[in-house]
Amino acid sequence: FSGEWVLERSERCEAFLRAIGYSALIARTADRAEARRTIEHVGRELRCRCETVPPLAPARFAVLGVGEEELRTCDDAGREVLLLKPTWKGEVLCAGLRYLKPSHEMRLERYMEDGRMVEHLRYPSKGVDMRRIFKRCA
Repeated sequence: FSGEWVLERSERCEAFLRAIGYSALIARTADRAEARRTIEHVGRELRCRCETVPPLAPARFAVLGVGEEELRTCDDAGREVLLLKPTWKGEVLCAGLRYLKPSHEMRLERYMEDGRMVEHLRYPSKGVDMRRIFKRCA
């Protein structure tokens, strides 16, 4: 996943964001913000810088250690989340994802598909999911 990535498109974004408590206006317009990810994969760590243009929240930097119990971070709008027990399943990075206020339990998978990086969020108890597809920056 190393490199600089920009959001190319989202799938099922609005329904997913509504399910986790965002307003209809935010849910309809969220995929219009330019989300960027800069990732450096070193050994068991992924060093990530996440930002949006226009800024929905301050840019954030996190070091994700595969195999750690949890990592406190924020989503693109600044809401606090915990990444839980990140692990590799083949070439897919999998983790639990818990929103803190209000509480939501879901799964995150990050993988490559047709040269694109995919963030796939699943919210099993609500029966919704969202895929965010990122392309490499030129």
